[in-house]
Amino acid sequence: MKISILLATLLILINSSYGQSKNVDNFEINKQDVAAFFYDPLDSLNKLDKDFQSKSGKEKSNALDKYLHEHPLYLFRLINNKTKDITFLCIRGNPEKIDTKMFYKVEVIKNEPTDFNPNYSNYSDNIVQTIDQVNCGGTLFENMSLFDNDEGKKVIGNGIQLFGYYRRVQPYSEIRTSIENIIKQLSDKK
Repeated sequence: MKISILLATLLILINSSYGQSKNVDNFEINKQDVAAFFYDPLDSLNKLDKDFQSKSGKEKSNALDKYLHEHPLYLFRLINNKTKDITFLCIRGNPEKIDTKMFYKVEVIKNEPTDFNPNYSNYSDNIVQTIDQVNCGGTLFENMSLFDNDEGKKVIGNGIQLFGYYRRVQPYSEIRTSIENIIKQLSDKK
């Protein structure tokens, strides 16, 4: 009995640290309140793999690439101001797209609760549409904790050397503009 309680507690602690999001933006568009959440892949990798920091640059790069192909990156929660209907737009990697930095897709998700977390839920039955074109590419993003300081802010939109590779840090503004266009397109279809 005590072992079961201990295991359950450990699982809850692991799950609560894995896939945590941070609210990075709130805005309104097309009579919808939008909240943007970011799932930091480097924070998640450090929590999932206690040996991540001791790996070689190539191993870290491969782990980051694999993680991004399989997990959510951004989640946009849209709440219709009039009907209070909730729709989620989840930017996540597409494991079928390889050898390109533009391997992300947007899943349009309905019938999930307000506190929906795509890392914990099997929501495949609630995906109403998948959009293959989103201006989201690469492996580094402005909202990563790596860029939370003054030095980090200076490299946003530019390239840096990380894990032995030159990588561009994609500004959130580019992703937001792409999502705003998708929201407008979805609203036009109604």
